[in-house]
Amino acid sequence: MTAKARLLISLALVLTTISTAAQTFRGESKFDGTHHNEASGYLQAGDNIITGFFAAFNAHYKYHFDNKWSVEGATGYQTGKQQLSVYAKGAYHFSVGYHDFYVSPKVMYNRYFEYRTNELTANLSATWETPYFDLTVGESVINYGLLGSSYTEPLTLTFGTGVNIRPRWNSWNIGIFFRNYDEFYYENWNINWGLRFYADIKKNNNIFGELNVRPAGSMSQLASKYETTIKIGFRKIW
Repeated sequence: MTAKARLLISLALVLTTISTAAQTFRGESKFDGTHHNEASGYLQAGDNIITGFFAAFNAHYKYHFDNKWSVEGATGYQTGKQQLSVYAKGAYHFSVGYHDFYVSPKVMYNRYFEYRTNELTANLSATWETPYFDLTVGESVINYGLLGSSYTEPLTLTFGTGVNIRPRWNSWNIGIFFRNYDEFYYENWNINWGLRFYADIKKNNNIFGELNVRPAGSMSQLASKYETTIKIGFRKIW
C-alpha cells in the first residue's frame, strides 16, 4: 500500500469518527443505540386574550428500552390558567431507510384551578419523520368535568407537520411547524404556527425552543390573535 493510499484511508477513518460523534445526539425522539435516559425541562412565557401574560414550567423524562419501545412522562404548571398537567406516553418505533415511524398512545390529565375544571385526554397518534420533514396524525377523546357534570368530545383530530433546514442528525437545526396541539393540550381548530430550533452545547446536552403564534377562530388564520408564546429548554441524555 502506498503512502498516499494510507493517508487517504486514515483521513476517511478520522472523518467517519467525527461524523459519528456529531450524531450522538440527534435532536429527535429516536434512540441512538447507547443512551437510554432523556430528561428535559423548559420555561415558557406568553400572552393570550383570556388570561393576559402567563408563564409555564415543565419537566419531562423518557426511557428507551431499545430501538423499538420507549415510555415517557411529564408534568407542568401554567400560571395564567392555573393549569396543572401530567401525562404518560408510550411509543413503538420502526424505520424504513431514512424514514422513522412512531405509534404513540398517551393519557393526559389537566386541572384548571381558575375554572375548577378537570380535563382527561386519551390520544393515539402516528408520526412519520424524515431527515427534513415530519407529519403527525391522530385522534383524541377528551372528557371535561365541571361542578359535578361531565362532557366528552369523542372526535378531536390531531394533526401537525414541520420542516427543518438541516437534517435531524446535525448538531443544530431550525425549522417551522404547523399543528393543533402542544405538549399539554389538544384542540380542534386553533392552529399553532411557529419556529423551532435546537443546538448542542456539549456532548449529549442541548438547548431547544419555540416561538409559537395561535390565531383565534375556526381554521381562519386571518382572524385576531389568540396567543403568542416563547419556549426555551435544556435536554440531557445519558
